[in-house]
Amino acid sequence: MKSISYWLDYPYKARLALSGSIEADVVIVGAGITGVSAAYHCAKQGLKTVLIEKNTVASGAAGKNGGMVVEGFSVPFVVAIEQMGFDVAKNNWKKTVEARTYVQSLIEDHAIDCDFEQPGSLLMSYDQKEKEFLRVEADMRYRAGFKVELIEHGQQLKDGPFDLELFTPGDCTMHPVKFVRGLARAAEEYGAIIYEETPGLHIDAHTVTTTNGIVRAKRVVLALEGSSQFADSDNVTITHEQAIVTEPLSAEDMAALDWSTGGMFWTLGEDYYNIRKIDSRLFTSGRIDPNFTEEELAAHRDFLVDIIRQRLPSLKHRNISISHHWTAVTVKSSQEQAMIRNRDGIYEIFGNGDFGFTNGMMAGKCIAESFWLLHFR
Repeated sequence: MKSISYWLDYPYKARLALSGSIEADVVIVGAGITGVSAAYHCAKQGLKTVLIEKNTVASGAAGKNGGMVVEGFSVPFVVAIEQMGFDVAKNNWKKTVEARTYVQSLIEDHAIDCDFEQPGSLLMSYDQKEKEFLRVEADMRYRAGFKVELIEHGQQLKDGPFDLELFTPGDCTMHPVKFVRGLARAAEEYGAIIYEETPGLHIDAHTVTTTNGIVRAKRVVLALEGSSQFADSDNVTITHEQAIVTEPLSAEDMAALDWSTGGMFWTLGEDYYNIRKIDSRLFTSGRIDPNFTEEELAAHRDFLVDIIRQRLPSLKHRNISISHHWTAVTVKSSQEQAMIRNRDGIYEIFGNGDFGFTNGMMAGKCIAESFWLLHFR
């Protein structure tokens, strides 16, 4: 069992670190989903772009998620309507649908090999109350023009104690690290310069000082989604999670699941968990206390295995071994979207929450477009 993200566990040769001084229109600190998106879009706009990363591309939060590209928020559409009103919730939800489609177009345009699939996702109900909620959720999404399908128990995920399933056909899965690193190569094709193993030691509005060099730029962007430095921000919640990926299941066990549609599923309520397939493996994660000891983390891993057995009863008496486990930090804004702020001349992007691929990709695109307008005024 390896204590490393499953997505990061493959050979990779890092780019050279920055040595000396360089000037740019934009320097971006942090090569995760948001940072690489910003670098890609800035370079595509014709801006001289430098991206620096203290470790390697996608080694932070980008390499520690579930690799799911889905529409929506961390709350159901019905709850979003209560929080934002119907029109605002519809408009913001629509942006996530567009972002999901945009991610797919980037994969196609740049031939990014990232194990992309579009199996759709399933939102599950366990009891009559949740079943009634799902029917309201589906109805409100229908009214807003979003594609969903209600499926009675036994038609899709046949193995499991579920009463009703809400199927979202457009949701996707991928290898997140291969995608972000593929997009980084596409950014370089547009002229972006990327330095790895280059920590930003001192940062101000126009300068980033690293271990062995300096970047001077008109605009400085911090894209550090996995950092707790944003804890002082209003309406921001920071959560810690542990994730596991199983060893490959047998062909017999996979067939017993009869998971014919939906490459991932979520449960409702406080007892919330998600599970997705990765070929013949399973992924799941759950929240932890950041102060957990090694013994408590080990106990939590056993708990996650029990969750898999509970949600997928055909595996109840099977031997399920863990191949990879890791912890991650999630920064979530109350707006259900990434936040961009200018603090002392430094542009900070954070708050992607549970939907980093949609929020992070679009935030990077947004900041690039605003810089392009400022650059040519």
